[in-house]
Formats: sequence, structure tokens, C-alpha cells
Amino acid sequence: MSRKTLVIGVQSALNIFLAILLYNEYVHNRFMQDYLASTFSSMSFALPVGLLASAAIAGGSLTAYSRRHQITRGQIAPGLKTEAFAGSAEKLATLDTCPFCSIPLKNISENRFQCRKCRRYFKK
Repeated sequence: MSRKTLVIGVQSALNIFLAILLYNEYVHNRFMQDYLASTFSSMSFALPVGLLASAAIAGGSLTAYSRRHQITRGQIAPGLKTEAFAGSAEKLATLDTCPFCSIPLKNISENRFQCRKCRRYFKK
């Protein structure tokens, strides 16, 4: 089991435990029930807008994560050109253009390049 999975599992269990404690407090505390009833009755417009915004943020985060995960799985980005190097039986990718915006790279030093548009740095 990876460290990330363990941390996410522990945080999820803690969140569920705290939600159960909060629900138990709501059921047994009349003052909290009155407070939440008055708060939610006055937020008739803000509550649905907040829920929609939260859903949009969660969806955007999931989309960004899934795209990043596809890149890290080894799928070659479009725009990478491959050529055979001397003494090599395999084909290795050579960066001539930026894989993100397809602009020719500027040579900074012997092994370093920079995209003119997005300013990302690459090593050869």
C-alpha cells in the first residue's frame, strides 16, 4: 500500500468519524438545531449556489487530476519527434518544440531549452 493511499484512507476515516460526532451533537442539542434551522432558512439563495460552486470545483479538480495522471502513465504528448541516436537501438524522444504549446524551443545552454510562449524549461 502506498503512502498516499494510507494518508487518504486515514483522513477519510477521520472525516467520517467527525461527521458522526457532529450528527450526534445535532440530534441531542436543541440549541444547535435552532441555530442551524435559522441559518439555513436565511440562506435560501446562497446554499444552492455554494453547492453548485463546490461541485464545479470538485469536477474541475477531478478533470485536471485525470489529465495529469494520463501524462504520467507514459502516453507521449503530441509534438514530440522521435529519431534514432548513434549507438542506440531504441528510438528516443528529442525535444524540438514545446509539447504543451507547439512553439520552437529557445536554446539557453548546451542541455537546457525554454519555450518562448509558456516559459517552461526543458533538459535535453
